[in-house]
Amino acid sequence: MLKNVLSLLLSKFYSKKESELVGHQAMPSSQSISITPTVNSVGDEVATVATFNAQADGFVIVRATTDGAPPSRLILSSYVSTYIFNNSAGGTIATFIPIAKGIQCTVQGRNLKNIVISLYKTIGGGYKLLRTLFCKEVAYA
Repeated sequence: MLKNVLSLLLSKFYSKKESELVGHQAMPSSQSISITPTVNSVGDEVATVATFNAQADGFVIVRATTDGAPPSRLILSSYVSTYIFNNSAGGTIATFIPIAKGIQCTVQGRNLKNIVISLYKTIGGGYKLLRTLFCKEVAYA
């Protein structure tokens, strides 16, 4: 019963296309911001590769090539952290986390080289969508 009532109310204000657009806002876009690591190669001690504040909501992605004697380690941390370990030299390791604008992020590593850090913005852009929804709400009032 409640589900039917909510469905009826939502159908007055949202179309299926708009519902899809709302759900799509948190997905990563093709726009990325390159973050320059403070060091692009780390030896056999764990070292901080970069510390930065996210310039936009999105996903931080880090890729590196393992180097030297195993094990290699890649740590990406903010409010959420990922730890990647690799026991082979010459392989590629990568990880990602979601992040909010303004939140500090730290990348650390051991036995890594060719470190690439990117922030992929979320699609976002809710202004036009919200304006359309509010205009519809006013029209029904």
